[in-house]
Amino acid sequence: MAALVAFALPALADLPRLAMLDGASAHEGPLVEYLRKTVGGRQELDNTGSLSATFGSGRPHTLLIAGLDEPGYVVSAITEDGYLRVHRLFTTAPHRNIEDFFLAQPVRVATASGRMVNGVVAALSVHLQSERSVTIRVDHPEQVHVDIGARSRREAREAGVDLLDAITLEKTYMELGSAGRACAPWISGRAGAAMLLDLARRMERRPPAGTVTLAFAAQQYSGHRGLARLAERIPADRIVWMKAGGDAKPAVAPASDDKPATAQELLALARKRNLNLDRETADRISVPAFAAEQIWKQPERVASLGLGVENAGTPVEVVSRPGIEKLADLLAEFAGIAGSPVPTAGAPPDPPRAESTLQVLLEVHGVSGREGPVRQAIEKLLPDWARRASRVDKKGNLIVAVGEKPDRLFISHMDELGYEALEIEVDGRVRVESRGGGTSEFFEWHAGWFHTEAKSLPAILLGGGFGSRSGRADMGAASAAEAAGMGAKPGDTFSIRKSFRPLLGRRANARSFDDRVGCAALVDALRSLQPEQIRRPTWFVFSVEEEVGLRGAEFVAGSVRPKEVYPLDTFVSSDSPLENPRLAGARLGDGFVIRAADSSGITPRAAVMRVAELARQHGIPVQYGITSGANDGSKFVPGGAVNIPLGWPLRYSHSPAEVVDLGDVEALGKMVRVLATEP
Repeated sequence: MAALVAFALPALADLPRLAMLDGASAHEGPLVEYLRKTVGGRQELDNTGSLSATFGSGRPHTLLIAGLDEPGYVVSAITEDGYLRVHRLFTTAPHRNIEDFFLAQPVRVATASGRMVNGVVAALSVHLQSERSVTIRVDHPEQVHVDIGARSRREAREAGVDLLDAITLEKTYMELGSAGRACAPWISGRAGAAMLLDLARRMERRPPAGTVTLAFAAQQYSGHRGLARLAERIPADRIVWMKAGGDAKPAVAPASDDKPATAQELLALARKRNLNLDRETADRISVPAFAAEQIWKQPERVASLGLGVENAGTPVEVVSRPGIEKLADLLAEFAGIAGSPVPTAGAPPDPPRAESTLQVLLEVHGVSGREGPVRQAIEKLLPDWARRASRVDKKGNLIVAVGEKPDRLFISHMDELGYEALEIEVDGRVRVESRGGGTSEFFEWHAGWFHTEAKSLPAILLGGGFGSRSGRADMGAASAAEAAGMGAKPGDTFSIRKSFRPLLGRRANARSFDDRVGCAALVDALRSLQPEQIRRPTWFVFSVEEEVGLRGAEFVAGSVRPKEVYPLDTFVSSDSPLENPRLAGARLGDGFVIRAADSSGITPRAAVMRVAELARQHGIPVQYGITSGANDGSKFVPGGAVNIPLGWPLRYSHSPAEVVDLGDVEALGKMVRVLATEP
């Protein structure tokens, strides 16, 4: 299951769980299974996968409908080298930029056996952008490739992946601020389902006045086929359909402006309860098959209810939990349901703790210029002797020094891509600007954390426009004063969510593998060594601000002149169906990589061959090649150092989809230990 951010127990007890379940159109099985165990009543599951539960008897018969599914893809082909090709499962897109929201994102593949397989949507590596003669449009299914870590079609199939498997976005549920604003991908549909479950619990204690059917419609994003089937098979006197998306304010619309009876009844009841609902024009719903036929046979009996949603149609939809509670009470009175819901859900379990050095460091956020938490995590992981030998310089670099002046220096950077707060705006949102080179479309409209001096707050990044380096972060504050009270101020940082996700075999996905892998390799080397094994003066440096201009390395290079420098950083690889293999062709799983040439310099070939031969002597798999991007070691070259960058092949650099092979990571760590003890 994806990350479940800590939250206060909501009154709508099922909302967090429903928001986290996977259910692409026509693949709503996990949701239906949960509902069948929870909703009670006289249940019926129809041919579209829609579930209904009926309570009470007699007239009037009220039908309340909520949607189940979410936008997703289906596996349409598996390539020879193990990538999944896709086809849209949505015909009714909730947003004009829907495909952008999957770019470079973690996803989950639901197999026929019920197994969930982690994957990522392949992306163009930022560092290789300048080397392309043609820009590929990767926001169209023709260029969408899902990477599950498979090396071949056979390996993908052995994992149970097959054609027709559904692919959905990895989910995070969070609550913003203290006002009960719940956020998750396309949460508005699941909020309607949570309302219906609350109504079901009320009816468990006391039957309604008349008959009430609660229905959960499948395939709402695939032409409303579930809705059409429910309308056909349940002859209700009154129907209220809670539609996904919509405006930020709750609203009611009739199915026909000429005959708005049910809509008017609902609006009148809302006014009596001092609940302010907008009145919208008729909401015509049709099934886009061979003929666009209106699905409601008696439209005067039908009203649609928009729940009020911010950022409608995006992975960071926000609904007001208190507002939805009021709407649930409204529907309860409308349908003749008495009483209050009985909360049953408990707090979510604590997430599993990281085990490896790499996983520990990946959990920590450290945007360029604000690397303190990463530095502290590294210091805690160091062995006692290395901690005693360490210091932090004026720039913020952490240095473990064996010897006063280094003859040899290893360096990896602690910072990661993110955003810096520029201004707290009147409405409580924060204007932010990117720190480091990244593609805005990989980060906008996704969930993350706003980092103040005291704590990290759940937040979302809103878009700043195509190609923009700036955006707005929403952490739940309703005003500038409230944001300040939460501790926000200019200079704070925002970063997109991340977690360590195993893929098939030894592949793994996480944002900020660049350069937590390098940091982990240095830490593990130090933990495996004693100072007497290091027979030359050697420094191990964890640098700051690499992503914004190699500034930490530049500061260190101003005071020392090592003979050799080994920067540990990514080898941005073209091992992807989106890239041209003429450059950066190191393959995942074939070993660590000597970065013989990149944008910041060329390593003497003799030095490359020396390290490669040393690796072979120790049985360490090694590659060497040419890639793009700069490295910290280049700052030491003017002082006389031979710069020998070491890395590991990385797919989809500078994105939430970064993928590594853990065998390559282990090979890098072994090579650092060999070089650190070399006479």
